[in-house]
Amino acid sequence: MKQLPNFISIFRTLLTVAIALVVLDDPHNLTILRWAFFLTWFVILLDGLDGIIARRLNLTSDFGAFFDIACDRITEFIYISLFAALRWIPFWILIVFLIRGILVDGIRGFALKEGRTPFGKKSMMESKLGYFLTSSRFMRFFYGGIKAFAFAFMFLVHSDLPQYLNLEMFLIYLMTFLCVIRGVPVLIEGRRFFK
Repeated sequence: MKQLPNFISIFRTLLTVAIALVVLDDPHNLTILRWAFFLTWFVILLDGLDGIIARRLNLTSDFGAFFDIACDRITEFIYISLFAALRWIPFWILIVFLIRGILVDGIRGFALKEGRTPFGKKSMMESKLGYFLTSSRFMRFFYGGIKAFAFAFMFLVHSDLPQYLNLEMFLIYLMTFLCVIRGVPVLIEGRRFFK
C-alpha cells in the first residue's frame, strides 16, 4: 500500500511507452489514433490520481515527489518525441523541452540535496513570481491542462478532426511557451545552489 502512488506512476509511464510504440508502428490507423486519444486521457487521469492517493493516505515523501516529476518528464518526452518523429510538430520543440528539462531537473537535484523541493512547503523558489510560475497549484494545473489537451487532441486531429490542426498547433506552441516561462525562474533562482 505504501508504494501504491509510485506503482501508479510506473504504470502510466509504461502505458505511455506502449501508446507511442503502437502509434509509431502504424500512425495512419484511425482506430489506433482514436484509442491513443482516450488512453492519453487515462494516463493524465492516473497522473492526478497518484498525487491524490499519496496525499489522502499520507504517503507523501521527497522521493515520491521526485519520482512523480521524473515520470511526468518521461511521459512528456515520449509524447513530444513521438510527435516530432511523426513530423506532426517541428523538431525544435523537442529540443526546447529536452534542454529545459535537463537544466531545470539538474538544478532541482542540487536543491533537493539541500532539502528544498520543487513544490510545497520546502519549495526551492523564494520569489513570489518564481513560486507562482513554477510551484503554485494554479500554474501547475493550467500548464498540466494545456499539455493534456495538446497531447490527447494531437491524436484526434490526425484521425478525425484535421480541420482543427491550427488550434492544436496553437496548444503545442502555448505549451512550449509555458514550458520555457516556467523554467526560467528555476534557472535564475537555482544559481544560489552553485555558490
